[in-house]
Amino acid sequence: MHTDFSKIPDTTDVNTALSDWEVQDWAFNTSSSAGVMARKNDAENVWIKDGRLHLRQKGHKDGDDGPISVAEVDSKRTDFQHGSFRAKFKVTVDKKAVGGAVAGFFFYYDDEDESDIEILTRDGDKTIRYTQHPAYDSATDTTIPDATFQIQLKKSWSKMQEHRFDWTPSKTTFFQDNSAIKEMTKNVPKHEGKIMINLWANNGTWSGLPSTKDVKMEMEYIMMYFNTSASQSGNDKDFNSACEAAGGPENETVCWINDKSGVYSEDSKVTLSASPAASISQNLVLVVGVGLAALLLVWT
Repeated sequence: MHTDFSKIPDTTDVNTALSDWEVQDWAFNTSSSAGVMARKNDAENVWIKDGRLHLRQKGHKDGDDGPISVAEVDSKRTDFQHGSFRAKFKVTVDKKAVGGAVAGFFFYYDDEDESDIEILTRDGDKTIRYTQHPAYDSATDTTIPDATFQIQLKKSWSKMQEHRFDWTPSKTTFFQDNSAIKEMTKNVPKHEGKIMINLWANNGTWSGLPSTKDVKMEMEYIMMYFNTSASQSGNDKDFNSACEAAGGPENETVCWINDKSGVYSEDSKVTLSASPAASISQNLVLVVGVGLAALLLVWT
């Protein structure tokens, strides 16, 4: 599932332009006991211009009693189950702004089954957070060990770069510009779900104060290669038919993933240890070569 925003004309009607995605337009209520402010996903905070998808958290002035105006875009599909999920984007914030925002690209089933790439602008411009929920133990008021990490990036998140996570049944691996940065085995998602992109703040402990000036997230593309709940269970007839037509499942059944330039390399080819009589129950194995990753189906 590829969405290349350079191919899409400028528009503020993003729902019409993007068949696979849906701009959100709903609100979160305030929670005075937790100090959390109301916020609203506004469709006017999402647009396409100059070959990029733009999301915005509007500057929220101190003392403004209205909801914080934020942005969210969700996949229409809700059946993703394992795969490689990639988005090239940057985040910009005015240096004179007080407060900040959270920019997220993540998988979501529910609050207990979620895998996040998040930029908290208050962390500094070379820090990113990788989290798999649940990451907080309310009974002890502590962070769950190995469920969330702050990682230093090689370059500022204000520079355009590809952020990626590869989700398999046993682990999730997070990448920056095709280099593996962090592998997590704690709280790996177990259910099918959707992919979300958002930019928000709510005065809570995670985001901190909302930025007093606009924060923007600009995205060049989203590229996703995935199993679904149907293919994972062996019930996707189209998938099964395509596999059979390709001669699999066999020891050398390989499904290539090209990089954005369309390049792949024999250096990434591997032999699968599987039986031709294997049933269709697959996991994802990613083998990184120069400029690409090959996505392989392991038949068990």
